[in-house]
Amino acid sequence: MRKFGGVQVVLEIDGKRYLALAHSVAGRRIAQAEAGNMLFVSGQRSRVPRATVLRYAPRHIVGMFSVVEVREQIFSASPLDRSANRLRSTMKRAADMMPRDESALFMGLVIGDDRAQSRTMINAFRGAGLSHLTAVSGQNVAFVLTIFGVYLRRARTWWRFGLSLALIGWFVVLTRAEPSVLRAATMASFGAFAFAKGRDLGGATALAFSVATLLFIDPMLLFSVGFWMSSLATLGLVFITPVIVRTVRGPQWVVHPLATTLGAQVGVVPITLLIFGTAPAISVMTNVLAVPVAGFVMLVGMPTALLCGVAVNVFGPVVIPLCELAMLPVLIATRWVWWVAVVGDHFSPSGMANVVLWLAIGVFLGVVHRSVKLNA
Repeated sequence: MRKFGGVQVVLEIDGKRYLALAHSVAGRRIAQAEAGNMLFVSGQRSRVPRATVLRYAPRHIVGMFSVVEVREQIFSASPLDRSANRLRSTMKRAADMMPRDESALFMGLVIGDDRAQSRTMINAFRGAGLSHLTAVSGQNVAFVLTIFGVYLRRARTWWRFGLSLALIGWFVVLTRAEPSVLRAATMASFGAFAFAKGRDLGGATALAFSVATLLFIDPMLLFSVGFWMSSLATLGLVFITPVIVRTVRGPQWVVHPLATTLGAQVGVVPITLLIFGTAPAISVMTNVLAVPVAGFVMLVGMPTALLCGVAVNVFGPVVIPLCELAMLPVLIATRWVWWVAVVGDHFSPSGMANVVLWLAIGVFLGVVHRSVKLNA
């Protein structure tokens, strides 16, 4: 990631993780390396600033490292890391057929790679309450299982379970094991195990098992904002969304997106207020408009980008026009999500106006609930 005019990466030195910053030639060389690569560096270690200790704790970063020199030779990563790096570069090859902003957003939506996103884009998504879309979550894991489901369903029960775990684990490596994807992957693994045993595992139970298991394995996740955002959003989907679905009457194509959005947004209100100091009420509308389209980008964009990336690699530039045509629906959908974020951020109220909008949403749901009870 480029930051402060240099390249910022996490290096593992003598078994410990350091946040490194490299400039000039060292920065260019270190930027050429991929996850899992081994390289020789020299520089100066220092302590993590006291104010940021908790911020870096979930990533197990124990210090800072100012890079002075990076040797030219880069050693290969493990086969698993190489496969993930190769897939990311294949998808990036197809994403680069889009304009810069859409390309950066596409990679964020599909595999959570937000390195190329501009500060303007990051702020717009945060202001519109859509920043969760560029963090890999249960939706991404579900879509990956859906894409490969046609093959998984052909396997016998326990073979299917083993293949599902392998696919989930590989996707975790692909997305760099972010806390949100760890939570989603663990829930999916518990669900796959319950299915293999012929048992029904409720969402609340799966979430509780997942959170407890992950915190037992890595207590530092307790300080991860992304982990708690993901967990609380899922909690809202499990407990609040069904209540809204039962309460609000109307077309299912309206009720379900609205209920899903409200459930997730109400779930994360405590953590967003605590960390960011605000919870944009405009997110209820922006999520209804953006989430279904972002789902299309994830479900259709990943296989399309992979096919196009492979095609360009095999046949060369001659197939680029055909790939651009194939990626056009994905480009339009990605641009729609970007526009919703920009417009939502522009019109997002602040201060008391934001509180009033939340109250208006609550009153609306209360009126709808009361009318449903009277009609019943």
